[in-house]
Amino acid sequence: MYFTISNPTLEMAVDLNHIIPECYVDTNILKTLLRVNKVNHQFGCNQVMSKLKKGKYADSFAIAIIDDDKRKTYDCKDFWELCRSEHLVLMKHKTKHHYLIFVYKAAENFLLACARELGLNMADYQLPDTLEGLRKVTKDNDSDKEPRIKNLVNALRSSSEMARLERTVSYLHEKQYAATTDELVKVFGQ
Repeated sequence: MYFTISNPTLEMAVDLNHIIPECYVDTNILKTLLRVNKVNHQFGCNQVMSKLKKGKYADSFAIAIIDDDKRKTYDCKDFWELCRSEHLVLMKHKTKHHYLIFVYKAAENFLLACARELGLNMADYQLPDTLEGLRKVTKDNDSDKEPRIKNLVNALRSSSEMARLERTVSYLHEKQYAATTDELVKVFGQ
């Protein structure tokens, strides 16, 4: 069972506002993996959690993606953990169709780990191979459109954790309210 947004006529023309990442590089990763033009980028974890609690998404389907690298100043007590891997934790809201994916420790660590798994040289993508160097690229306000990150993510699709993220978000996007916990855990664990 593998899920991906597969309609080629929709690629890069689709806006997936129910997918809510908290940083620029997460936004680039998701837009690249899902082959879409737009997701609902927010400025930080608190803004992501606020989107889930108030307004349009308070009672509708949403997927939030947050780096797990900072002191938590937001409340996720209404979520329970479904499953985890080395770099991802998948949680579901107890009563709503809200899903929360934590990227451990941060997107930069995630990218570097995926590149190491595949033996990719970051220099081949004109990117630094250190956490500090990569952060200088990803902390830029335009890193959500950074072509070097996009090229790297495309090369990392076959890494276990990047494939897991793509499968999980694609499954949730496609199934939305029809997603089941059992099926989701299987998709995540493939």
